[in-house]
Parts: sequence; structure tokens; C-alpha cells
Amino acid sequence: MRPEFVQQMITVTRDLAARPPDAGRGIRPAPAGPADPGTGARWCPASWQRLEGADVFAARDGTARALVIAGAGPAAARFPGEIVLSGKRPVKLAPFGPETCAALRDLFPWSAPGRLTPERPSFGCGDRLGAATPGHLRALRPYAATPVLAQQSVRELTLTGRAFREVVDAATWGVFQEGYQEGWGADGDHLKSAAEVRDMLAAGATFITLDLSLCLGRPEAAPALPAGLRAHAGRRWSARGIELAVADADIERFWQVYGSAFPFIEEAAAHCQSARGSDGCDLEVSVDETPETTRPVDHLLLALELRRRGIPVASVAPRFPGEFQKAIDYVGDLGQFERELARHAAIAREFGHKLGIHSGSDKFTAFPLIGRHGGDCLHVKTAGTSWLEALRVIAAADPALFRICWAQAAEGFPRAKQYYHIRTELPDVAGADAVEDSGLPALLDQDAPRQFLHITYGEILRAPASGGGTLGDRVQASLAAHEEEYAAALIAHFRHHAESLGLPAR
Repeated sequence: MRPEFVQQMITVTRDLAARPPDAGRGIRPAPAGPADPGTGARWCPASWQRLEGADVFAARDGTARALVIAGAGPAAARFPGEIVLSGKRPVKLAPFGPETCAALRDLFPWSAPGRLTPERPSFGCGDRLGAATPGHLRALRPYAATPVLAQQSVRELTLTGRAFREVVDAATWGVFQEGYQEGWGADGDHLKSAAEVRDMLAAGATFITLDLSLCLGRPEAAPALPAGLRAHAGRRWSARGIELAVADADIERFWQVYGSAFPFIEEAAAHCQSARGSDGCDLEVSVDETPETTRPVDHLLLALELRRRGIPVASVAPRFPGEFQKAIDYVGDLGQFERELARHAAIAREFGHKLGIHSGSDKFTAFPLIGRHGGDCLHVKTAGTSWLEALRVIAAADPALFRICWAQAAEGFPRAKQYYHIRTELPDVAGADAVEDSGLPALLDQDAPRQFLHITYGEILRAPASGGGTLGDRVQASLAAHEEEYAAALIAHFRHHAESLGLPAR
């Protein structure tokens, strides 16, 4: 840290020391004076906490982040770092990192992830850069919805070169920075093996999403069809105005497709209970990344069999009719979608789990239907849309860097497309070189550029940059210099989501 930054933070601690702690929750009103002390240094007034006589707050100096701890005592001693001012009230700088974030979670339990609130909707916020949590929280704070702030799949971790613990640490830091004490989740997303489940739980996941796509449709691997499941043949299920007939053929077909997945589900549920206890983890079963639309009767039979086996699930994510492609609006027949959605939502409500909507960003024509039928049992999951908003900010603030990112995306597009199903092809995004600098942000309003940039994040972030480092380093530096602009972009974008979904006000 620069000496100027250190001196400015010492000055802030002296100002705080003269202020009495606020009654109640321990959050103090922000001290007078600018939030930015100048020369690239900034402290975060919303983060200020007093614990055991020590003042603790978050600050940053460019891309470098640190906690500032002023005071002595057991709490102050828990943090790593360098003493920059000795005396009766020493000042320590604890750099952002695993040890600092672990201490935050221990000393301020609200900065640690936990379970979702069953009776309110939840919203998954993908953050491929570890810089979006302040914007996510400011966007969603007015709504009675639980944010899932750390959410990454193994695929995303591989393409970004991150570990899930880093994702959790970044979210912890953002939660503390914003002084957010109302609960959040950490989702190990789209896990396809028991080993992945174990790894995510060990790294701090409190929400486990099982992707069954590798298990389904393998009747040779399925156990014998349970008599308890077959007993539903010939019955009619009715709830919340929805009726479904369950024929013997439905049960046979269900088991042919889904039977082979139950050993994986049971093993994953056992790992969750072992790691988090019977009430410490949310489990989602996802069949959205499969070629066939999920029939409502299959959702019903899945829920019945999970209940019979005593496997509690927080959410089920079906494959809906139409297409939920990345970064663009819903593609398909909205009438058919609503009919199927209503049935799936009724089943979710009756069995007490959430209805998972995956690839849920930017589906603005479908959002009013999703919100109307899903209501408080809704879990919407987004991934790359926050990355796109980051690129929008860079396009406006640093057009030259945006053009470099675009060129790298074009070079890596064929590789990136192996991992994602989108309709965009390279010829669809030709001609960007001719766009004036002032027109670059508007590219992020067009479907083809959105999909093109959405899936090429790994190609961009890992690419070497001229002068050393990676393009990811340059992206992070640009966002650090425009942190408030990025937060403002996320606020506008996600409030559009929340209002379109009709999320209830807090």
C-alpha cells in the first residue's frame, strides 16, 4: 500500500475514534467528510463496525483492498496484517485474502453465507470477476428476496482460473463493504459428480446445485423401480387448481429417464448433511440442461420419490419449453411456456420447494409470467449478465481496452462455443471495428454481441496483455477505477429484472 494511502486511513481512524458507537446493531452513521480521500484511495463508510473497542472498515487503494483495524484486543488480533501505527490504539492493515475473509466470517457472522429463506424468493447473482457484490446488494436491497452472491459452476471456475473459495471470499468482502446483514447464499452451481459436491462444500458452498444431465436416460444404471413409486399409477393429483393424471406408462417412462440419477442425488444429499448438518445446506436438483422439456408429471414424480426417500430439496429446476439462451430474451411460444410454468409452479408450492429458473437473466418478456406464477417459491439464477455490464462500463470508460477484449473474444469464440448453446455465429458480430467509440456501449444492447461476449469471458480474462499480466488484470484495474459506475450499471440492470419479475418490496 502506498504511504499516502496508509496516512489517509490513519486519519480516518482518528475521526472514528471520537465517535460513539450507535445503539442497537452496532452500525454507526458515516463520519463526515468525503468517502474518497483522494489520490485513488477510498474507504467504505457503510462497512464501519466497532467490535470489542476496535474500529474495523474496508478500504481500497486502486485494485488493492484491505481492512483497516484500529484498536487492540482479541478481535483486532484475529486479523492478519501489518501494524502501520503503534501505540495505545494501534492501526493494522489486513490485506484482502483468505485469512482476512475467514476472520471476517468468524467475527461478523452475517458476512458468511447461509441458507435461503424458504418463504421468500431468491435471486442468484453470477459474478465472474469478484467485483459485482456491492452493485448486486444495492440493486436487490429494496426487495424481499434473498441474494445468492457467490455462484459459480465448475465450468466457470475452470474458464476464469478461480477457485470457489475465492468466489466466496469476494462475496464476503462485498457483503462486509456494504454492511449487509440480512443473509445471502453461496451456490456451487451445476455439479455433476459427488467429488465436485464435496469440493464445493469444503470451499464454503451453502447451496448445492446438482446437474443431472450426465445421469439421465441410462436405464441400465437405474435401480429397480420402487414399489412405492409404482403405487401412484392410476391416481390423479390435484393442487392449486392444477390436475395431473399419473398413468403406469408415465411412471415407466419417468424411471427410464430419471431412475439412474437417484444414486447420485442420494450420495450428494448425504455429503451435504455430513458437511452442514441436517438443516445447514440448500440442495437444488436441476434438469434444465437436457434436450427434452421436463413434463409436469415428471416433476411431480421426482418430487414424490424425493419425499419418499427422505431427501429434502430447496429447489427443482425444470427444462421449460422454448429456449433460455444465454444473455438474451426468452425464445419460444409464451402461451405454451405459461401453461407449463403454471403446472410446475403448482407442484413446487405443494411440495414446499422453490421453482428454479436457470439462465434466467434478461428474459424480460417472460419475467411477468415467471413472477406471477412463481411468487415466493421462485429462485432465478443469472450468470454472465453482470460480466456484460462490466464490459458496458469499460466500453464507455476505456474504449481501447474494450476493443482489445473484443478482438480476443473473436479469436477465442470457436473454443468458447464448445461450452455453450447459443444461436450467434461470428459473422453476426462482424463490423464492430467500424463502430465509433461513443457507440461501443450500445453493442451491449444487441443480442448477437451480448451472446458473443457472454461466452468468451474465459478467453478474454486469461489472455496475456501487452506489458505483462493478463487482460483480466486490465479489466479489474478499469473496474476498480470506475467502481461506482459499475455499481450504478448493476443497480439499473438488476432493478429492471426485479421490477419485471414483480419481486415484493422489503
